[in-house]
Amino acid sequence: MNLKVINNSIGKLLQVLAILMSVPLLVSFIYRESLADKMYFVIPIALCLIVGTLLVKFSNDNGHIYNREGMFTTAFCWVLYSAIGAIPLFLTPSNYPTFLDAFFEMASGFTTCGASVANNVETLPNSIIFWRSFSHLIGGMGILVFTLAILPKQHKESANLMQAEVPGPTFGKITPKLVHTARALYILYLSLTAITALALKIAGMNVFDSIIYAMGTAGTGGFGNRGLSIGFYDSRAIEIILSIAMLLFGVNFNLYYYAIYRSAKDSFKSEELKWYLIIILAATLLIFINILPQSQDVFHSGVSSFFTVTSTITTTGYVSLDYSKWPLFSRNILILLMFIGGCAGSTAGGIKVSRITMLVKTGINRVKQAINPMRITVNKLDGKKVDKDIEHYVNKYLIVYILLFIIFMFAVTLDTNDLETAFTAVATTFNNVGPGLGQFGPITSFENIGNLSKFVLSFAMLFGRLELYPMILLFSPRSYKKLRNK
Repeated sequence: MNLKVINNSIGKLLQVLAILMSVPLLVSFIYRESLADKMYFVIPIALCLIVGTLLVKFSNDNGHIYNREGMFTTAFCWVLYSAIGAIPLFLTPSNYPTFLDAFFEMASGFTTCGASVANNVETLPNSIIFWRSFSHLIGGMGILVFTLAILPKQHKESANLMQAEVPGPTFGKITPKLVHTARALYILYLSLTAITALALKIAGMNVFDSIIYAMGTAGTGGFGNRGLSIGFYDSRAIEIILSIAMLLFGVNFNLYYYAIYRSAKDSFKSEELKWYLIIILAATLLIFINILPQSQDVFHSGVSSFFTVTSTITTTGYVSLDYSKWPLFSRNILILLMFIGGCAGSTAGGIKVSRITMLVKTGINRVKQAINPMRITVNKLDGKKVDKDIEHYVNKYLIVYILLFIIFMFAVTLDTNDLETAFTAVATTFNNVGPGLGQFGPITSFENIGNLSKFVLSFAMLFGRLELYPMILLFSPRSYKKLRNK
């Protein structure tokens, strides 16, 4: 791998991080916070500018960014952003006693997981609260997608950087030029975020809260500024707005682009979208029927079912009530939704509906061939034949996913003897959901989990957000043997 071109990319990404961290610094000025609160951001901003400038100056971008360089740079960037982004939190007097706590929080922020170790988020300065949720907005669409959208000069092989970060089994440009693709995605993304914030303000939230929860919804993250999450507001209107917004952010953003600039009718014929909506409808209906006998308000039960289902399948993780008290049948549905996740090309986590659809079709075809060995079966998605390479990639992805899940779960069991807790802790972090069940349920934090588990789960979030392979490459000893200067 070409070390100089990697250093150049990382240097530019650090300069971008300095720009991004100036936004919460501005918030600290708006809310007239103390000098110490401002210095929490000044220190990492200065660090990013100095190191980033030196890396850019003593490297070059004339080399090739092959797929390997793209994946390595992407993985290293996400770990670096989580570590530097954790500095303001660690310097804050409350909630984050160790740097590992702060790193866990920011890894959760950038990966849009939403799992938190904060024991009293409402005591945090507004600038820190904003930074946590702002990291969702940054990480939702992607750090490198944002960088490619704002930098004036693009590397001719920058697609390998963007491909390593965009979730889903395939990657495609929606415009001829990559920079235009990145900008188009971000315009749609920020427009939907602004509409969500405005709707929440109209529904009764104050301006700051509406921005915080809009950013968390856009990134399908889950951080907020209230210990009770959305349950604090006890508003069906807010829950309905957020449910619809979460559902929309769980859709492939390419479909929005095609619907606006090409054919709305054709874009929404997407098979993945149909299955995504069917899964949400079926899960909502089943949970509603299951919890109805213990409910005193039918309308509230319906809204809560829809809200919790959309929050879980889009891996947002907002909570309107303590669903750990729901019947086991409903809780099992939520666990299943954690694994399914949203659509490819959305801000949601999980395995993705497109992969699940392909795996189910492959399984059905294998059964048909077992019954009739002479039968020829073809996997189709959106009426088109699925390339065998993509089919094999999806199958291999599932195998690697299961192996990593088992490794993470065994590591967490060293800190807890509760199987449900260990399983759901990994499920909720690896799939970037946030709240789980058992010890780390919807109204509790990860504060009391052991340091080993915090470390393991921090990287489980990063593995899940970057779809496994970039992080595997980062941890592979062979990657460092092949680093060289050019």
